[in-house]
Amino acid sequence: MAPVEKQVTLVGVGHVFDISSQVKDIIATAQPDVVALELDRNRLQALLTPGEKRGNLPFFHTLLASLQERIAKKYGVATGSEMKAAAQMAEENAIGILCIDMDVSVTMNRLWRDIPLRKKVLFMLSGISSLFISKKRVEAEIASFETGPHTYLQEMQSTFPELYTILIEKRNQYMTSRLRHAVDMYDRIVAFVGEGHIPGMEDLLPDDEITVSVIHLSDLRTDKWKDKLPEPTPV
Repeated sequence: MAPVEKQVTLVGVGHVFDISSQVKDIIATAQPDVVALELDRNRLQALLTPGEKRGNLPFFHTLLASLQERIAKKYGVATGSEMKAAAQMAEENAIGILCIDMDVSVTMNRLWRDIPLRKKVLFMLSGISSLFISKKRVEAEIASFETGPHTYLQEMQSTFPELYTILIEKRNQYMTSRLRHAVDMYDRIVAFVGEGHIPGMEDLLPDDEITVSVIHLSDLRTDKWKDKLPEPTPV
């Protein structure tokens, strides 16, 4: 008897865009065994129960969350709405949910500890200036990233190497490791992660036992994602 093919579909999302309906449609169409999310358990709980009080969050996390919320308002959505939609869709269809990201407090504490003071100031200033970026400029930046993601990430690595290592590289490795462990238990996995993680995870994940498919953020926003879903595995 031939071994069951393991399928992992990486879906690149943007936390500030209104793509919840596409996210739900992907889950409904793919019918995965488990939905993997770029969240830890605490962040998932915060999304699903927003009224509950949380403990003190790390400064960098608060700053980044504030920036995302400001940009999300330009699109008329709440930050993380696509992750919330994925979790709710999974629950409604009795599909498992797997949180694959490392704990946010660990990530942010590493940032605060490892980034030199000069880089912290530069990063905060660039963050403040981003509050005044127009929707048109955001769209231009997204388009630039989608046409050359590796170049964009290389520029980030060159300008903020510590930031890149902690926010992108280490988390790519961690989330890929979590997916590899999940493959031992599930045959079909759909993983929703930020588009910036797609190039690195796509390079790290494949092996002889795993078939990897990728749906980019641009596919979601232009409804081309249906062409990118893998064919269902024969029963």
